[in-house]
Amino acid sequence: MKNSIKYWLYFFVGALIIGLGFSSCVMEDDFVSDQSVNLKFSSDTLRFDTVFTTMGSITKQIKIYNKESKPIKIDKISLGGGRNSYYRLNVDGDTNMVIRDIEIGAKDSMFIFARVTIDPTNQNNPLLVSDSIIFSFNNKEQYIQLEAYGQDAYYHVPNQWLSIDNNDGTKDSIHYSLAHYGDAQRGVIINGNDIEWKNDKPHIIFGVLIVNSSTTLNIPEGTNIHLNNKADIWVLSDASLKVNGSYQNNVVFQGMRKDSYYSNLAGQWGIIRFMVGSKNNRIDNAIIKNGTIGIMADSCVTTSSPTIEINNSRIENMSYYGLLSRGAHINAANTIIQNTGAETVALIMGGKYNFINCSLANYWAYDSRRTSKTLFLQNYYLDATNSIQLRPIEECNFHNTIIYGSNEEEIEIDKADGAVLDYYFENCLLATKTLNANNPKIRDSYFNLDPLFNNGGEGDLRVKENSPAIGRGNSIWNSIYPYDIIGNTRSNPPTIGAYEYTQISTPRKRR
Repeated sequence: MKNSIKYWLYFFVGALIIGLGFSSCVMEDDFVSDQSVNLKFSSDTLRFDTVFTTMGSITKQIKIYNKESKPIKIDKISLGGGRNSYYRLNVDGDTNMVIRDIEIGAKDSMFIFARVTIDPTNQNNPLLVSDSIIFSFNNKEQYIQLEAYGQDAYYHVPNQWLSIDNNDGTKDSIHYSLAHYGDAQRGVIINGNDIEWKNDKPHIIFGVLIVNSSTTLNIPEGTNIHLNNKADIWVLSDASLKVNGSYQNNVVFQGMRKDSYYSNLAGQWGIIRFMVGSKNNRIDNAIIKNGTIGIMADSCVTTSSPTIEINNSRIENMSYYGLLSRGAHINAANTIIQNTGAETVALIMGGKYNFINCSLANYWAYDSRRTSKTLFLQNYYLDATNSIQLRPIEECNFHNTIIYGSNEEEIEIDKADGAVLDYYFENCLLATKTLNANNPKIRDSYFNLDPLFNNGGEGDLRVKENSPAIGRGNSIWNSIYPYDIIGNTRSNPPTIGAYEYTQISTPRKRR
C-alpha cells in the first residue's frame, strides 16, 4: 500500500513538473503573427547630442513595448548601415551585428542600448550621422532612427513649440529655436538686441530658426550655414537679418549633405522668410543654394526704406522660387538668381523693386518648366473668395540686367486694370517675344540675343568674349557699383549682367 501511494505521488509530481515545463515554452502558434500589429517605442528617434571622441560616446537606451495580449517574436534586430555603421547595439547582452529570435512577452517590454563612435574633428565626417535600428518580424519591418552630430559645429536644435492658426480653421505646430539662444560656447554672441554668430565652425539648423522681434542677427563673412531637411529661417516683424560676407569669404547657406551628388541638388531645405514688418535686412556676398525657396519676403511696403538689400550674391538651384516677393521693397545689385523649378524671380502682390547689374537666368535641368518664367510680375492677388484684390507695383526697374533662359519667352507681366504696374528696362538683354523696342518702358535694351554664358546649364554665368552683353551697359551705375559680383572693376561702358567680362581661362569653382 505504501509503495502504491509512493508511486502515485511520484507520478503526479512528475506530471506537474512536465506540465510546468510545457507551459513555460511558448509555441509558435502562440506568437502574434498579424502584420497589422506594431511594436511601440519610447521614441521614434534616438539622438546623441554629446561631444564624441574616438573612444566612443555615452550609451543611450530606448524602450520597446509589446502592447498585445500575446508575445511577439522578432526575427532579427539589425542596423541599416550594417558593419559600416558608426553605431553599435546591445540587446540583452548580445552585441552581434545581427541579433536573432528575440521574444517580448505579452504586455511586456525590453531595452536596447546604443552607442556611437565619432571623432568630431574629422572634417570628412557627415555633418549629421544617421542610421536606423531595423526590427524584422511578421514579414514586415519597423524602424527607430539614430542621429548623431558628426562634426564639431554649432547646432541650432528646436526646443520650443509655436501654434499657428490657418485660414481654414486648422492649426499648425511649428518646432523652433531662437537665433539668440545660447552663449559663445554655442556660437552666439549677444550685445543687447544685436546677435552675432561666430564663424569658426559651421552652424547647423534643424527645424525653424527664428530671428525674434526687436533683434538683429549678424552673420559674419566666411560663415557656413547648413540647413536640415525642411529647415527654415524666419525673420519676424521688427527683426533684421544682416549677412556680412565679403568677396573673398562668402556666407553660404546650403543643405546638410556634402557628397558630390548633393552639391547642386535642389530642395534639400526650406526657405529664408522675411515676415510682414521685418526691416533693414541686408544680404551681402552670400551664396544661397539647393533649397525650396531662396528668399520669400512678405513685408508690405510701408516706408521708403527697402525691406531687403541684396548685393554680390547668388541664389540658385531652388525647387520652387529663387526670389518670391509679396509686396516687399527690394533692391538687388551684382546678384545672380538662377535655375529654379518655378519662376526664378516672382514679384507679386505689389511692391517696389530695383535690379542693377544682375543676371537672372533659368536653365532648370530636372524637369520641364513650360509655363514658369525667369521673371514674373503681378499687381494683384486672389483672396479666399477668388476675388481680385489690387496691389500696385509702384516701380520695378531693371538696369544693366540679363533676363534669359532655356525658353523663348522668359518674361510674363500679369497686369490687372485699376492698379499701377510700373516697370522699366534700361540697357538690358531680354529673352522675350511680347516686349520690344517700341515699348516706352524699355530703353537701349536688346532682345533675344544669346548672352553666351560660359556654361549656363552648370550655373556659370560669366560671358564669353563675343557676348552681346559686353560693353552695352550704362556706365552711370559705375560710380555706385564700381565692381562686379566677384570684385572685378567695371569697364566703361560695363558688361550687362552680374559679371564684368574678363578672359576665361579656368573653370569657375562653385561652392
